[in-house]
Amino acid sequence: MRIERGNDPGPFSRSRDYVTHLRVLFHYRCAYCLTPDDRLGGEEGMQVDHFHPQAQRRDLILAWSNLYYCCVACNNRKSDHPLKKEVAQGLHFVDPCADDTDDHFRLARDPKNGDFCQVAHLSESAKYTIRQLQFNRRPFLRDFWRELDAEERRWTDRMQCVAELQSKLQETDPETELLLAQCTIELSKIRKRRPFPLKK
Repeated sequence: MRIERGNDPGPFSRSRDYVTHLRVLFHYRCAYCLTPDDRLGGEEGMQVDHFHPQAQRRDLILAWSNLYYCCVACNNRKSDHPLKKEVAQGLHFVDPCADDTDDHFRLARDPKNGDFCQVAHLSESAKYTIRQLQFNRRPFLRDFWRELDAEERRWTDRMQCVAELQSKLQETDPETELLLAQCTIELSKIRKRRPFPLKK
């Protein structure tokens, strides 16, 4: 998904004044790890990141196009990166406002336990982003992805059981229809919370 930025809601005198607008723009998720902000304390647990670091681009400190909704962990790890020497080497972060993150990342299975709790890169910028922001070394992220995977399996199993029950019934049963609809809704909610597509 690529973020489509609208018009600047400001001007404001502080970057923090943009946070409510950024929250909506970034669909209530960190721009980088895509963790929903409700797992991080909502708007209060989030920060405003400067995609082009303040230390390098003082002219963009209040530029709407340079402000991103970001969790504290990603913002701290991103810091002033990429450094000038990294830029000279062609290293840069995946930009969710310029790039479709689905073209760069996949949620992959951990070879140790089979859970979908690692992020795989599909591009060099994704590789840099994963390494710099430590996606695969943050237990909080891995636990969240693992929970989503387990929850999806539970609802998928439940849906299969209900479908089998329905196939054994001679006539349409409103209760099983309702259960199937509920399973479909819950699976849709889970998949919307997943940060990246699954690696096949």
